[in-house]
Amino acid sequence: MAKLRSFTRAASALCLTQPGISKHIKQFEAHYGVKLFDRLGKKVVLTQAGEILFDKTEVMFEQLTEAKVQIDDMKSLAGGTISIGASVTIGVYILPKLLGNFIRRYPSIKISTDISLSQEIEGKVLSNSLDLGFVGHPVRDERLSIHRFLIDELVVIVPPDHRWAKRKTIQAHQLVDQPFLISREGSGTRRTIEERLKSKGITLNRIMEFGNTECVKKAVEAGLGISLISKYAVAREVSLDLIRSIRLTGIETRRDFYIIYLRDKYLNNPVKTFLGFLKDTEISSVVP
Repeated sequence: MAKLRSFTRAASALCLTQPGISKHIKQFEAHYGVKLFDRLGKKVVLTQAGEILFDKTEVMFEQLTEAKVQIDDMKSLAGGTISIGASVTIGVYILPKLLGNFIRRYPSIKISTDISLSQEIEGKVLSNSLDLGFVGHPVRDERLSIHRFLIDELVVIVPPDHRWAKRKTIQAHQLVDQPFLISREGSGTRRTIEERLKSKGITLNRIMEFGNTECVKKAVEAGLGISLISKYAVAREVSLDLIRSIRLTGIETRRDFYIIYLRDKYLNNPVKTFLGFLKDTEISSVVP
Protein backbone atom coordinates (compact mmCIF):
# COMPACT_ATOMS: atom_id res chain seq x y z
CA MET A 1 0.00 0.00 0.00
CA ALA A 2 2.74 2.43 0.97
CA LYS A 3 4.61 1.68 -2.25
CA LEU A 4 1.68 1.52 -4.65
CA ARG A 5 -0.17 4.58 -3.21
CA SER A 6 -3.52 3.15 -4.26
CA PHE A 7 -6.16 0.94 -2.62
CA THR A 8 -7.02 -0.60 -5.99
CA ARG A 9 -3.44 -1.50 -6.94
CA ALA A 10 -2.64 -2.73 -3.43
CA ALA A 11 -5.73 -4.94 -3.37
CA SER A 12 -4.79 -6.42 -6.74
CA ALA A 13 -1.16 -7.04 -5.73
CA LEU A 14 -2.17 -8.76 -2.47
CA CYS A 15 -5.14 -10.64 -3.94
CA LEU A 16 -7.51 -8.90 -1.51
CA THR A 17 -10.60 -6.73 -1.89
CA GLN A 18 -10.48 -2.99 -1.29
CA PRO A 19 -12.63 -3.38 1.85
CA GLY A 20 -10.18 -6.00 3.04
CA ILE A 21 -7.25 -3.58 2.57
CA SER A 22 -9.16 -0.85 4.41
CA LYS A 23 -9.87 -3.23 7.31
CA HIS A 24 -6.18 -4.13 7.71
CA ILE A 25 -5.16 -0.47 7.67
CA LYS A 26 -7.74 0.39 10.35
CA GLN A 27 -6.41 -2.44 12.50
CA PHE A 28 -2.86 -1.11 12.15
CA GLU A 29 -3.96 2.42 13.00
CA ALA A 30 -5.92 1.15 16.02
CA HIS A 31 -2.89 -0.82 17.21
CA TYR A 32 -0.48 2.14 16.99
CA GLY A 33 -3.07 4.74 17.99
CA VAL A 34 -2.19 7.08 15.12
CA LYS A 35 -3.26 7.74 11.55
CA LEU A 36 -0.90 6.04 9.09
CA PHE A 37 -2.34 7.18 5.72
CA ASP A 38 -3.82 10.37 4.36
CA ARG A 39 -6.24 10.19 1.48
CA LEU A 40 -5.66 13.09 -0.90
CA GLY A 41 -8.29 12.71 -3.59
CA LYS A 42 -7.46 9.49 -5.42
CA LYS A 43 -3.99 9.36 -3.93
CA VAL A 44 -3.00 7.71 -0.67
CA VAL A 45 0.11 9.04 1.11
CA LEU A 46 1.86 8.13 4.30
CA THR A 47 1.60 10.33 7.39
CA GLN A 48 4.74 11.05 9.39
CA ALA A 49 3.91 8.10 11.68
CA GLY A 50 3.31 5.98 8.58
CA GLU A 51 6.72 6.92 7.20
CA ILE A 52 8.39 5.77 10.46
CA LEU A 53 6.56 2.44 10.40
CA PHE A 54 7.28 1.95 6.69
CA ASP A 55 11.03 2.56 7.15
CA LYS A 56 11.24 0.03 9.96
CA THR A 57 9.20 -2.67 8.27
CA GLU A 58 11.16 -2.20 5.04
CA VAL A 59 14.33 -3.24 6.91
CA MET A 60 12.50 -6.20 8.48
CA PHE A 61 11.27 -7.46 5.10
CA GLU A 62 14.77 -7.14 3.64
CA GLN A 63 16.17 -9.23 6.53
CA LEU A 64 13.43 -11.83 6.09
CA THR A 65 14.24 -12.07 2.38
CA GLU A 66 17.95 -12.41 3.16
CA ALA A 67 17.17 -15.11 5.74
CA LYS A 68 15.13 -17.02 3.17
CA VAL A 69 18.03 -16.88 0.68
CA GLN A 70 20.50 -18.13 3.33
CA ILE A 71 18.17 -20.94 4.39
CA ASP A 72 17.71 -22.00 0.76
CA ASP A 73 21.50 -21.94 0.31
CA MET A 74 21.92 -24.09 3.41
CA LYS A 75 19.38 -26.63 2.17
CA SER A 76 21.12 -26.83 -1.19
CA LEU A 77 24.61 -26.86 0.45
CA ALA A 78 25.49 -23.62 -1.32
CA GLY A 79 26.05 -22.07 2.10
CA GLY A 80 25.59 -22.63 5.82
CA THR A 81 27.98 -23.05 8.74
CA ILE A 82 29.16 -25.79 11.11
CA SER A 83 30.75 -25.10 14.49
CA ILE A 84 33.05 -27.92 15.57
CA GLY A 85 34.98 -28.44 18.78
CA ALA A 86 37.69 -31.03 19.27
CA SER A 87 40.15 -32.25 21.86
CA VAL A 88 43.78 -31.38 21.19
CA THR A 89 44.76 -34.81 19.85
CA ILE A 90 41.81 -34.98 17.45
CA GLY A 91 41.76 -31.30 16.53
CA VAL A 92 45.48 -30.97 15.80
CA TYR A 93 46.44 -34.37 14.38
CA ILE A 94 43.29 -35.87 12.82
CA LEU A 95 40.67 -33.27 11.88
CA PRO A 96 42.71 -30.99 9.56
CA LYS A 97 42.98 -33.54 6.73
CA LEU A 98 39.35 -34.58 7.12
CA LEU A 99 38.15 -30.96 7.06
CA GLY A 100 40.36 -30.24 4.05
CA ASN A 101 38.77 -33.08 2.10
CA PHE A 102 35.27 -32.01 3.16
CA ILE A 103 35.79 -28.35 2.23
CA ARG A 104 37.14 -29.31 -1.19
CA ARG A 105 33.90 -31.18 -1.78
CA TYR A 106 31.63 -28.49 -0.26
CA PRO A 107 33.53 -25.20 -0.62
CA SER A 108 30.55 -22.97 0.24
CA ILE A 109 30.06 -24.41 3.73
CA LYS A 110 31.87 -22.41 6.41
CA ILE A 111 33.43 -24.29 9.32
CA SER A 112 34.63 -22.83 12.61
CA THR A 113 36.77 -24.93 14.96
CA ASP A 114 37.48 -24.76 18.68
CA ILE A 115 40.46 -26.82 19.88
CA SER A 116 40.42 -27.39 23.63
CA LEU A 117 40.45 -30.07 26.33
CA SER A 118 37.90 -32.86 25.94
CA GLN A 119 36.16 -31.82 29.15
CA GLU A 120 35.71 -28.27 27.88
CA ILE A 121 34.45 -29.43 24.48
CA GLU A 122 31.83 -31.60 26.17
CA GLY A 123 30.63 -28.57 28.17
CA LYS A 124 30.38 -26.38 25.08
CA VAL A 125 28.34 -28.98 23.21
CA LEU A 126 26.00 -29.25 26.21
CA SER A 127 25.58 -25.45 26.28
CA ASN A 128 24.77 -25.53 22.53
CA SER A 129 27.67 -23.26 21.60
CA LEU A 130 29.04 -26.01 19.32
CA ASP A 131 27.17 -28.13 16.76
CA LEU A 132 29.54 -31.09 17.08
CA GLY A 133 32.26 -32.15 19.47
CA PHE A 134 35.12 -34.63 19.02
CA VAL A 135 36.46 -36.07 22.27
CA GLY A 136 38.97 -38.71 23.31
CA HIS A 137 37.12 -40.26 26.24
CA PRO A 138 33.77 -42.00 26.80
CA VAL A 139 30.97 -39.52 27.54
CA ARG A 140 28.13 -40.46 29.85
CA ASP A 141 25.38 -37.88 29.57
CA GLU A 142 21.85 -38.73 28.48
CA ARG A 143 21.49 -35.31 26.85
CA LEU A 144 24.13 -36.22 24.27
CA SER A 145 24.12 -38.43 21.22
CA ILE A 146 27.48 -40.25 21.17
CA HIS A 147 29.06 -42.06 18.21
CA ARG A 148 32.47 -43.71 17.79
CA PHE A 149 34.36 -42.55 14.71
CA LEU A 150 37.95 -43.79 15.11
CA ILE A 151 40.02 -46.26 17.14
CA ASP A 152 43.26 -44.87 18.57
CA GLU A 153 46.20 -46.59 20.24
CA LEU A 154 48.30 -45.18 23.05
CA VAL A 155 52.04 -45.80 22.70
CA VAL A 156 55.00 -45.17 24.99
CA ILE A 157 57.31 -42.46 23.67
CA VAL A 158 60.96 -42.00 24.65
CA PRO A 159 63.84 -39.89 23.33
CA PRO A 160 66.14 -41.67 20.82
CA ASP A 161 68.96 -42.01 23.36
CA HIS A 162 66.77 -43.59 26.06
CA ARG A 163 67.78 -47.08 27.26
CA TRP A 164 64.40 -48.36 25.99
CA ALA A 165 64.74 -46.75 22.56
CA LYS A 166 65.44 -50.03 20.72
CA ARG A 167 62.79 -52.05 22.48
CA LYS A 168 59.60 -53.20 20.74
CA THR A 169 57.45 -53.51 23.86
CA ILE A 170 57.34 -52.32 27.47
CA GLN A 171 55.32 -53.73 30.37
CA ALA A 172 52.98 -51.23 32.07
CA HIS A 173 54.50 -51.84 35.53
CA GLN A 174 57.89 -50.68 34.19
CA LEU A 175 56.51 -47.13 33.90
CA VAL A 176 56.22 -46.74 37.66
CA ASP A 177 59.64 -45.24 38.45
CA GLN A 178 60.22 -43.41 35.16
CA PRO A 179 59.89 -39.59 34.99
CA PHE A 180 56.45 -39.50 33.34
CA LEU A 181 55.17 -36.46 31.43
CA ILE A 182 51.43 -35.88 31.17
CA SER A 183 48.95 -33.24 29.96
CA ARG A 184 47.01 -31.15 32.47
CA GLU A 185 43.68 -32.09 34.07
CA GLY A 186 40.74 -32.19 31.65
CA SER A 187 42.66 -33.93 28.89
CA GLY A 188 40.94 -37.01 27.48
CA THR A 189 44.32 -38.72 27.05
CA ARG A 190 45.25 -38.08 30.67
CA ARG A 191 41.91 -39.39 31.90
CA THR A 192 42.30 -42.58 29.85
CA ILE A 193 45.87 -43.18 31.06
CA GLU A 194 44.95 -42.70 34.71
CA GLU A 195 41.89 -44.96 34.45
CA ARG A 196 43.76 -47.75 32.64
CA LEU A 197 46.74 -47.74 35.05
CA LYS A 198 44.49 -47.54 38.11
CA SER A 199 42.50 -50.56 36.91
CA LYS A 200 45.75 -52.56 37.10
CA GLY A 201 46.78 -51.12 40.46
CA ILE A 202 49.65 -49.14 38.91
CA THR A 203 50.60 -45.75 40.43
CA LEU A 204 53.19 -43.54 38.74
CA ASN A 205 55.71 -42.09 41.19
CA ARG A 206 57.39 -39.34 39.15
CA ILE A 207 54.77 -37.32 37.28
CA MET A 208 55.47 -33.96 35.62
CA GLU A 209 52.46 -32.06 34.27
CA PHE A 210 52.62 -30.11 31.00
CA GLY A 211 50.00 -27.96 29.31
CA ASN A 212 49.14 -30.05 26.28
CA THR A 213 50.24 -32.80 23.91
CA GLU A 214 52.71 -30.61 22.00
CA CYS A 215 54.43 -29.61 25.23
CA VAL A 216 54.65 -33.25 26.31
CA LYS A 217 56.22 -34.28 22.98
CA LYS A 218 58.79 -31.48 23.08
CA ALA A 219 59.71 -32.37 26.66
CA VAL A 220 60.18 -36.04 25.75
CA GLU A 221 62.26 -35.05 22.73
CA ALA A 222 64.43 -32.92 25.05
CA GLY A 223 65.02 -35.91 27.33
CA LEU A 224 62.93 -34.79 30.33
CA GLY A 225 61.08 -38.08 30.58
CA ILE A 226 58.77 -40.50 28.84
CA SER A 227 55.04 -40.45 28.14
CA LEU A 228 52.06 -42.39 26.87
CA ILE A 229 50.39 -40.71 23.92
CA SER A 230 48.23 -41.22 20.82
CA LYS A 231 50.00 -42.88 17.90
CA TYR A 232 48.46 -40.21 15.67
CA ALA A 233 50.02 -37.42 17.72
CA VAL A 234 53.59 -38.68 17.26
CA ALA A 235 53.49 -39.97 13.68
CA ARG A 236 55.60 -37.08 12.37
CA GLU A 237 58.24 -37.18 15.14
CA VAL A 238 58.58 -40.95 14.88
CA SER A 239 59.07 -40.72 11.09
CA LEU A 240 61.83 -38.14 11.65
CA ASP A 241 63.38 -40.23 14.46
CA LEU A 242 62.98 -37.36 16.92
CA ILE A 243 61.07 -39.69 19.23
CA ARG A 244 60.87 -43.47 19.49
CA SER A 245 57.51 -45.20 19.82
CA ILE A 246 57.13 -48.45 21.81
CA ARG A 247 54.09 -50.70 22.25
CA LEU A 248 52.83 -51.01 25.82
CA THR A 249 51.65 -54.36 27.20
CA GLY A 250 49.90 -55.21 30.43
CA ILE A 251 47.01 -52.75 30.00
CA GLU A 252 44.53 -52.01 27.24
CA THR A 253 46.07 -49.36 24.99
CA ARG A 254 43.34 -49.00 22.41
CA ARG A 255 40.72 -46.32 22.92
CA ASP A 256 37.83 -44.88 20.98
CA PHE A 257 37.40 -41.34 19.72
CA TYR A 258 33.83 -40.04 19.73
CA ILE A 259 31.58 -37.52 18.01
CA ILE A 260 29.05 -35.93 20.35
CA TYR A 261 26.09 -33.59 19.82
CA LEU A 262 22.91 -32.67 21.66
CA ARG A 263 20.38 -35.48 21.36
CA ASP A 264 17.42 -33.14 20.86
CA LYS A 265 19.21 -30.59 18.68
CA TYR A 266 17.96 -29.97 15.15
CA LEU A 267 20.83 -30.82 12.80
CA ASN A 268 20.87 -28.55 9.79
CA ASN A 269 21.74 -29.81 6.33
CA PRO A 270 25.48 -28.90 6.45
CA VAL A 271 25.89 -30.73 9.80
CA LYS A 272 24.05 -33.81 8.53
CA THR A 273 26.15 -33.72 5.35
CA PHE A 274 29.37 -33.56 7.39
CA LEU A 275 28.27 -36.52 9.54
CA GLY A 276 27.44 -38.45 6.38
CA PHE A 277 30.86 -37.57 4.96
CA LEU A 278 32.59 -38.97 8.06
CA LYS A 279 30.50 -42.13 7.92
CA ASP A 280 31.48 -42.71 4.28
CA THR A 281 35.19 -41.92 4.81
CA GLU A 282 37.76 -44.55 5.75
CA ILE A 283 39.28 -42.22 8.33
CA SER A 284 42.21 -44.42 9.29
CA SER A 285 43.46 -44.21 5.69
CA VAL A 286 43.32 -40.39 5.69
CA VAL A 287 45.15 -39.59 8.91
CA PRO A 288 48.85 -40.43 9.49
